[in-house]
Amino acid sequence: MDEIVTLEPWSPLPLVVPALIVLAGVVVSIIGTHRRVKPLRETGYVAIVFGALAAGAMTYSMAGIWDTEQRTDALVSLGYETPTFSASMGLGAGETPPIAFQAVRDGVRVRGVIVQVDDDQWQVREVAEDED
Repeated sequence: MDEIVTLEPWSPLPLVVPALIVLAGVVVSIIGTHRRVKPLRETGYVAIVFGALAAGAMTYSMAGIWDTEQRTDALVSLGYETPTFSASMGLGAGETPPIAFQAVRDGVRVRGVIVQVDDDQWQVREVAEDED
């Protein structure tokens, strides 16, 4: 089976929240520095560090979660059940490598790969089982 599916790219819109926290921290620390209020200044510093750490953690985790959910939904729409993925998303020479998967289709366990064709277009290919 060779089908083409579209995987929507991840939207970084949720990163607005930590960006606002960093911005608020900068404003609070400037006000605290200007008024010579040490607790206010330090609260601003804490908000800056917290916002930056939250943005980094959200970028790292949410992008991966989004990609996995998009791949799972695409395979389920093609009739696969319980798909699992076993490849990493490491980039090599600017290209995304094929992503291996296993799933159940029509009651039979199948293996395959998802190969990027275009920016958001991916081809689903089943791999034939080698008989021993």
